[in-house]
Amino acid sequence: MGIYTTKPIGEISAKEFQYLIHGKKVVVSPHAIWHLSNRQRKVFNIGELISMVEKETPRKVYIQENERYAAYYRKSDSYRKLVIEIRDDRTIVVTFVDLAVIPRYKL
Repeated sequence: MGIYTTKPIGEISAKEFQYLIHGKKVVVSPHAIWHLSNRQRKVFNIGELISMVEKETPRKVYIQENERYAAYYRKSDSYRKLVIEIRDDRTIVVTFVDLAVIPRYKL
């Protein structure tokens, strides 16, 4: 079995990404919140991540070597990168991170 990295290997349009996730239940994996402190967990709303995937249009979407998607959503003062796994019946938010800018990759 090979090791697949999070390295972006291609870009897809936001419209294509939304088509891929349309009609699938969005869930947040426990891994997505394990790095938050207990205090942050009390404040942070998992529903915000779910709503972001269901209702907002990502600014950029890359497919990674590990077959997951890195979707970048605009926030008021930054971008939120969501790593998303798409399965037959659901869309899983694997992890997330806030970034000042969207990285540029030579693909």
